[in-house]
Amino acid sequence: MSELNEVKAGKYQLVALSWDHITSKPGEPLDFTRYRRGDVVELNVEDAKRLVAAGAVVAPGALERSALEHAKAVAEQAQRAYEAALAGMPEDVRAEVAPGTVPHVPDVDPAGSAGQGGQGGGDERPVSDKIEDVLRWVGDDQDRARMALDGERSTKGEKARERLTAALEKLLARQA
Repeated sequence: MSELNEVKAGKYQLVALSWDHITSKPGEPLDFTRYRRGDVVELNVEDAKRLVAAGAVVAPGALERSALEHAKAVAEQAQRAYEAALAGMPEDVRAEVAPGTVPHVPDVDPAGSAGQGGQGGGDERPVSDKIEDVLRWVGDDQDRARMALDGERSTKGEKARERLTAALEKLLARQA
């Protein structure tokens, strides 16, 4: 109970549903002030010790601080669940649901020709964002390698796929 000896008079926030502070003197008609949960009250040492021991009061702002900490924990948990769900999705589905999480790749027809009659020239993009498709699209083309590397880094930042960036950097270094 040494912590109760450290309780001082001052302002406290009520966490009990209500508290009636008797303001009349003994022998006089009963007079009181009713406080409700969340109210900040000024307490003398005796009332402070009694209410702190009962768990009826806390330091001012503690209720709000606790609510914020709880909300933050819930939000962080939700964010982790969202990220885990995204990580488990195929990249084409993830691109639809959360476009900022995969590099932007313009549409291309399944033949990989982007409307060029199957010639394979021009600026057609890989069929998907899978590493194998990007590398197949790049081939030995320096411009495409630079475009793919820039796209990967600009859309994923520090989370850029290491295997893809290493392969693209190797291609660029080899032909530089």
